Amino acid sequence: MALIRQVGITPQELDELVDDERWDRWCLAEPDLARIGSLRAVRELRGEAEDQALGALLRLAATDGHDDQLAAVAVLHQLGGSVRTIARHFWHLAGSDVEGIVVGAIWEQIRSYDWRRRRRHHASAIHHGTRKAVRATLMPDTSRTLGRRVVLLNPQSWAFEALAEHDETSGMSLDAFDSRDQLAIFLHWAIGQGVVDDEEIGLLDALMDLDRHNPQIPKWLRGACSMAAVEHMASERRLCTKSVSRARDKVLAKLRDAAPRFMEEVA
Repeated sequence: MALIRQVGITPQELDELVDDERWDRWCLAEPDLARIGSLRAVRELRGEAEDQALGALLRLAATDGHDDQLAAVAVLHQLGGSVRTIARHFWHLAGSDVEGIVVGAIWEQIRSYDWRRRRRHHASAIHHGTRKAVRATLMPDTSRTLGRRVVLLNPQSWAFEALAEHDETSGMSLDAFDSRDQLAIFLHWAIGQGVVDDEEIGLLDALMDLDRHNPQIPKWLRGACSMAAVEHMASERRLCTKSVSRARDKVLAKLRDAAPRFMEEVA
Protein backbone atom coordinates (compact mmCIF):
# COMPACT_ATOMS: atom_id res chain seq x y z
CA MET A 1 0.00 0.00 0.00
CA ALA A 2 1.31 3.44 -0.94
CA LEU A 3 0.56 4.96 2.43
CA ILE A 4 2.06 8.36 1.58
CA ARG A 5 -0.65 8.95 -1.03
CA GLN A 6 -3.36 8.49 1.56
CA VAL A 7 -1.69 10.61 4.25
CA GLY A 8 -0.41 13.34 1.96
CA ILE A 9 2.89 13.74 3.82
CA THR A 10 5.85 11.39 3.61
CA PRO A 11 7.84 10.59 6.75
CA GLN A 12 10.72 12.67 5.37
CA GLU A 13 8.44 15.67 4.75
CA LEU A 14 6.99 15.25 8.22
CA ASP A 15 10.48 15.32 9.74
CA GLU A 16 11.06 18.69 8.07
CA LEU A 17 7.75 20.07 9.33
CA VAL A 18 8.47 18.89 12.87
CA ASP A 19 11.58 21.04 13.16
CA ASP A 20 13.66 21.60 16.30
CA GLU A 21 11.34 24.31 17.60
CA ARG A 22 8.16 22.21 17.18
CA TRP A 23 9.85 19.11 18.59
CA ASP A 24 10.91 21.10 21.64
CA ARG A 25 7.29 22.21 22.15
CA TRP A 26 6.15 18.60 21.89
CA CYS A 27 8.77 17.53 24.45
CA LEU A 28 7.67 20.29 26.79
CA ALA A 29 4.04 19.17 26.50
CA GLU A 30 4.91 15.45 26.69
CA PRO A 31 8.05 14.76 28.77
CA ASP A 32 8.07 11.12 27.60
CA LEU A 33 9.45 12.44 24.30
CA ALA A 34 12.22 14.48 25.92
CA ARG A 35 14.77 11.67 26.02
CA ILE A 36 14.17 10.90 22.33
CA GLY A 37 16.21 13.05 20.00
CA SER A 38 13.75 13.47 17.14
CA LEU A 39 10.63 12.21 15.46
CA ARG A 40 12.82 10.15 13.16
CA ALA A 41 14.25 8.40 16.22
CA VAL A 42 10.73 7.45 17.36
CA ARG A 43 10.32 5.35 14.21
CA GLU A 44 13.32 3.27 15.24
CA LEU A 45 11.89 2.36 18.64
CA ARG A 46 10.41 -1.03 19.46
CA GLY A 47 8.62 -2.67 22.37
CA GLU A 48 7.83 -0.71 25.53
CA ALA A 49 9.87 2.31 24.45
CA GLU A 50 7.81 2.63 21.27
CA ASP A 51 4.58 2.13 23.21
CA GLN A 52 5.48 4.96 25.58
CA ALA A 53 6.42 7.32 22.75
CA LEU A 54 3.26 6.38 20.85
CA GLY A 55 1.16 7.23 23.88
CA ALA A 56 2.78 10.67 24.03
CA LEU A 57 2.11 11.28 20.32
CA LEU A 58 -1.50 10.17 20.74
CA ARG A 59 -2.04 12.63 23.58
CA LEU A 60 -0.67 15.34 21.32
CA ALA A 61 -2.86 14.19 18.42
CA ALA A 62 -6.22 13.70 20.17
CA THR A 63 -8.76 16.47 19.64
CA ASP A 64 -9.41 16.60 23.39
CA GLY A 65 -5.67 16.54 24.07
CA HIS A 66 -3.32 18.96 22.31
CA ASP A 67 -5.23 18.70 19.00
CA ASP A 68 -2.06 18.59 16.88
CA GLN A 69 -2.73 17.15 13.42
CA LEU A 70 0.97 16.73 12.62
CA ALA A 71 1.25 14.47 15.65
CA ALA A 72 -1.71 12.50 14.28
CA VAL A 73 0.13 12.08 10.97
CA ALA A 74 3.19 10.88 12.91
CA VAL A 75 1.06 8.25 14.66
CA LEU A 76 -0.45 7.14 11.37
CA HIS A 77 3.00 6.60 9.86
CA GLN A 78 4.08 4.77 13.00
CA LEU A 79 1.12 2.39 12.64
CA GLY A 80 1.53 1.82 8.90
CA GLY A 81 1.84 -1.92 9.51
CA SER A 82 -1.65 -2.02 11.02
CA VAL A 83 -3.06 -0.10 8.07
CA ARG A 84 -1.62 -2.63 5.62
CA THR A 85 -2.74 -5.63 7.69
CA ILE A 86 -6.33 -4.43 8.03
CA ALA A 87 -6.48 -3.44 4.35
CA ARG A 88 -5.35 -6.95 3.31
CA HIS A 89 -7.95 -8.51 5.60
CA PHE A 90 -10.85 -6.60 3.97
CA TRP A 91 -9.47 -6.38 0.42
CA HIS A 92 -12.10 -8.76 -0.95
CA LEU A 93 -14.91 -6.42 0.16
CA ALA A 94 -13.73 -3.10 -1.27
CA GLY A 95 -10.78 -3.73 -3.62
CA SER A 96 -8.41 -0.79 -4.01
CA ASP A 97 -10.83 1.52 -2.15
CA VAL A 98 -10.16 -0.33 1.10
CA GLU A 99 -6.92 1.59 1.66
CA GLY A 100 -8.70 4.93 1.91
CA ILE A 101 -11.37 3.40 4.17
CA VAL A 102 -8.76 2.02 6.57
CA VAL A 103 -6.75 5.26 6.65
CA GLY A 104 -9.94 7.22 7.36
CA ALA A 105 -10.91 4.82 10.14
CA ILE A 106 -7.49 4.84 11.80
CA TRP A 107 -7.38 8.65 11.57
CA GLU A 108 -10.65 8.82 13.52
CA GLN A 109 -9.28 6.38 16.09
CA ILE A 110 -6.20 8.56 16.55
CA ARG A 111 -8.07 11.85 16.81
CA SER A 112 -10.67 10.46 19.24
CA TYR A 113 -8.25 8.31 21.25
CA ASP A 114 -9.26 7.75 24.87
CA TRP A 115 -5.86 8.74 26.26
CA ARG A 116 -7.20 9.34 29.75
CA ARG A 117 -8.21 5.71 30.18
CA ARG A 118 -5.61 3.92 28.07
CA ARG A 119 -2.09 4.11 29.38
CA ARG A 120 -0.47 1.11 27.64
CA HIS A 121 -0.73 -1.09 24.55
CA HIS A 122 -1.66 1.89 22.39
CA ALA A 123 -0.89 0.27 19.02
CA SER A 124 -3.07 -2.71 19.86
CA ALA A 125 -5.95 -0.47 20.96
CA ILE A 126 -5.80 1.56 17.76
CA HIS A 127 -5.51 -1.60 15.63
CA HIS A 128 -8.57 -3.27 17.17
CA GLY A 129 -10.62 -0.08 17.12
CA THR A 130 -9.79 0.51 13.45
CA ARG A 131 -10.54 -3.05 12.47
CA LYS A 132 -13.89 -2.89 14.25
CA ALA A 133 -14.75 0.40 12.52
CA VAL A 134 -13.79 -0.91 9.07
CA ARG A 135 -15.78 -4.09 9.67
CA ALA A 136 -18.83 -1.99 10.64
CA THR A 137 -18.43 0.05 7.43
CA LEU A 138 -17.92 -2.84 5.02
CA MET A 139 -20.00 -5.47 6.84
CA PRO A 140 -22.83 -3.50 8.52
CA ASP A 141 -24.92 -5.43 11.01
CA THR A 142 -28.54 -5.40 9.84
CA SER A 143 -29.75 -7.94 12.36
CA ARG A 144 -31.94 -7.16 15.34
CA THR A 145 -28.96 -7.62 17.66
CA LEU A 146 -27.42 -4.39 16.22
CA GLY A 147 -23.85 -5.49 16.79
CA ARG A 148 -24.27 -6.96 20.26
CA ARG A 149 -22.20 -10.08 20.81
CA VAL A 150 -24.24 -13.23 20.37
CA VAL A 151 -23.55 -16.92 20.78
CA LEU A 152 -23.23 -18.55 17.36
CA LEU A 153 -24.60 -22.05 16.93
CA ASN A 154 -24.43 -24.46 14.02
CA PRO A 155 -27.89 -24.19 12.37
CA GLN A 156 -27.56 -27.83 11.23
CA SER A 157 -27.30 -29.11 14.81
CA TRP A 158 -30.24 -30.16 16.96
CA ALA A 159 -29.07 -27.65 19.57
CA PHE A 160 -30.06 -24.77 17.30
CA GLU A 161 -33.58 -26.13 16.98
CA ALA A 162 -33.81 -26.79 20.72
CA LEU A 163 -32.81 -23.22 21.56
CA ALA A 164 -35.25 -21.82 19.02
CA GLU A 165 -38.12 -23.76 20.58
CA HIS A 166 -37.39 -23.01 24.25
CA ASP A 167 -37.25 -19.65 25.99
CA GLU A 168 -35.33 -21.10 28.94
CA THR A 169 -32.32 -23.34 28.36
CA SER A 170 -30.96 -23.56 31.90
CA GLY A 171 -31.95 -27.21 32.10
CA MET A 172 -29.90 -28.15 29.04
CA SER A 173 -26.53 -29.76 29.59
CA LEU A 174 -23.46 -28.13 28.08
CA ASP A 175 -22.55 -31.58 26.81
CA ALA A 176 -25.36 -31.20 24.31
CA PHE A 177 -23.24 -28.71 22.34
CA ASP A 178 -20.18 -29.40 20.24
CA SER A 179 -16.79 -27.96 21.19
CA ARG A 180 -17.11 -24.82 19.05
CA ASP A 181 -20.54 -24.00 20.49
CA GLN A 182 -19.25 -24.62 24.01
CA LEU A 183 -16.38 -22.20 23.42
CA ALA A 184 -18.77 -19.56 22.05
CA ILE A 185 -21.02 -19.95 25.08
CA PHE A 186 -18.04 -19.72 27.44
CA LEU A 187 -16.70 -16.55 25.81
CA HIS A 188 -20.16 -14.97 25.78
CA TRP A 189 -20.47 -15.72 29.49
CA ALA A 190 -16.94 -14.44 30.24
CA ILE A 191 -17.64 -11.09 28.54
CA GLY A 192 -20.98 -10.76 30.30
CA GLN A 193 -19.34 -11.43 33.66
CA GLY A 194 -16.57 -8.89 33.03
CA VAL A 195 -13.86 -11.55 33.03
CA VAL A 196 -12.56 -10.29 29.68
CA ASP A 197 -13.58 -7.53 27.29
CA ASP A 198 -14.05 -7.30 23.52
CA GLU A 199 -10.52 -5.99 23.03
CA GLU A 200 -9.01 -9.02 24.76
CA ILE A 201 -11.14 -11.44 22.77
CA GLY A 202 -10.16 -9.45 19.68
CA LEU A 203 -6.50 -10.20 20.41
CA LEU A 204 -7.16 -13.94 20.40
CA ASP A 205 -9.31 -13.58 17.29
CA ALA A 206 -6.54 -11.66 15.49
CA LEU A 207 -3.99 -14.33 16.37
CA MET A 208 -6.33 -17.00 15.02
CA ASP A 209 -6.81 -15.03 11.80
CA LEU A 210 -3.07 -14.65 11.28
CA ASP A 211 -2.43 -18.35 11.62
CA ARG A 212 -5.58 -19.92 10.21
CA HIS A 213 -4.37 -20.02 6.61
CA ASN A 214 -0.69 -20.67 7.28
CA PRO A 215 0.13 -23.78 5.19
CA GLN A 216 3.54 -24.17 6.82
CA ILE A 217 2.15 -25.02 10.26
CA PRO A 218 0.58 -28.42 11.09
CA LYS A 219 -3.08 -28.14 12.02
CA TRP A 220 -2.48 -29.31 15.57
CA LEU A 221 -0.11 -26.38 16.15
CA ARG A 222 -2.46 -23.69 14.84
CA GLY A 223 -4.47 -21.24 16.86
CA ALA A 224 -3.97 -18.37 19.29
CA CYS A 225 -1.10 -20.24 20.95
CA SER A 226 0.84 -20.68 17.71
CA MET A 227 4.29 -19.12 17.90
CA ALA A 228 4.06 -18.35 14.18
CA ALA A 229 0.96 -16.23 14.81
CA VAL A 230 2.68 -14.43 17.69
CA GLU A 231 5.76 -13.67 15.56
CA HIS A 232 3.57 -12.49 12.67
CA MET A 233 1.58 -10.13 14.90
CA ALA A 234 4.73 -8.83 16.61
CA SER A 235 6.28 -8.05 13.22
CA GLU A 236 3.19 -6.31 11.84
CA ARG A 237 2.60 -4.23 14.96
CA ARG A 238 6.28 -3.55 15.55
CA LEU A 239 6.28 -5.17 18.99
CA CYS A 240 8.54 -7.74 20.54
CA THR A 241 7.17 -11.29 20.60
CA LYS A 242 7.29 -11.33 24.40
CA SER A 243 4.85 -8.41 24.55
CA VAL A 244 2.35 -10.22 22.33
CA SER A 245 2.82 -13.49 24.20
CA ARG A 246 2.35 -11.81 27.57
CA ALA A 247 -0.84 -10.07 26.42
CA ARG A 248 -2.21 -13.34 25.02
CA ASP A 249 -1.25 -15.34 28.10
CA LYS A 250 -2.92 -12.77 30.35
CA VAL A 251 -6.22 -13.23 28.51
CA LEU A 252 -5.91 -17.02 28.55
CA ALA A 253 -5.10 -16.97 32.27
CA LYS A 254 -8.26 -14.97 32.98
CA LEU A 255 -10.34 -17.46 31.01
CA ARG A 256 -8.63 -20.42 32.66
CA ASP A 257 -9.25 -19.02 36.16
CA ALA A 258 -12.89 -18.32 35.34
CA ALA A 259 -13.57 -21.77 33.87
CA PRO A 260 -14.43 -23.49 37.20
CA ARG A 261 -17.03 -20.81 38.03
CA PHE A 262 -18.47 -21.13 34.52
CA MET A 263 -18.81 -24.88 34.99
CA GLU A 264 -20.65 -24.36 38.29
CA GLU A 265 -22.99 -21.64 37.07
CA VAL A 266 -23.68 -22.73 33.49
CA ALA A 267 -22.63 -26.30 32.88
